[in-house]
Amino acid sequence: MEEIEYHHRLPIQLRFTDADQFGHINNTAYFQYYDTAKIDYVRTVCNIPNGNYAIFAVHVEADFLSQVHNTDRVEVQTSISEIGTKSFTLHQRLVDSDTNEVKCIGKTIMVAFDLARNISIPMLPEWVDAICKYEGRDVRRKEKADLACHS
Repeated sequence: MEEIEYHHRLPIQLRFTDADQFGHINNTAYFQYYDTAKIDYVRTVCNIPNGNYAIFAVHVEADFLSQVHNTDRVEVQTSISEIGTKSFTLHQRLVDSDTNEVKCIGKTIMVAFDLARNISIPMLPEWVDAICKYEGRDVRRKEKADLACHS
């Protein structure tokens, strides 16, 4: 597997309610941090949603590598590694901003969705182009490799 480059970074403010009585951040809070960064990535890069379309998570996984404490400074780093016809694979990691220690890694499969028709749809070409440009490479699935990103 090739090394993932993370171009999108979002500092996260840890909340008092995210921690247990020992000052450890609860693992369920990590998914909220990832969601916040996903929304920022999509709005920044693709200008989604615009009212007609949205993206939804259909699969989420995470590996918790090290504890996060309520006194830590952290950021979520996000990258899209692969775009399919109707979906894309998003990788994220929660990183200590002071030490660069990776605390958690996650992977989410997101699906493009038409809100009016209530169905999944193919990724819009302008989204694909914007993601490829932002990631600095063609991230379409290998079977689509013969199609170049529109620049």
